[in-house]
Amino acid sequence: MFKKLFSFRRKKFGHVAIKTKMCVLPLISYDDKTETLDYGQCFTIDVVSISLASITIRHNNNIKKGDILEFRTKHALEDHQCLKCLNFKTLPETPSFSSFIGKIIWRNNEEAGVSIIMMKEQDKAAIKKLISTKSK
Repeated sequence: MFKKLFSFRRKKFGHVAIKTKMCVLPLISYDDKTETLDYGQCFTIDVVSISLASITIRHNNNIKKGDILEFRTKHALEDHQCLKCLNFKTLPETPSFSSFIGKIIWRNNEEAGVSIIMMKEQDKAAIKKLISTKSK
């Protein structure tokens, strides 16, 4: 009886495969006094799977374990520079999350695991919906 309950829970709230691209901004520094963030050069990554707590990504050797990154979909790019960027044109229209922040917790030659540090409630709801749709 418990086995079915736990396997259902793992399936419903676990990782789901998703193939999409996202724009990534590496966080270089944070100023506590002014609450300003300083970012490095943006790049795109391929998302392999996603859950409420983490994502698995494919990278081009431009990240390392411990990096803190801000992930954005095409929907969340507003800056004038972002809209002119060549990477902007390669991003898909969906999924449409706002930005969220994650930390690289493991990495190998092709993939990396990201622990999500901060995510808005609307994005959590969108991921829950995506998981429930894909797990049916």
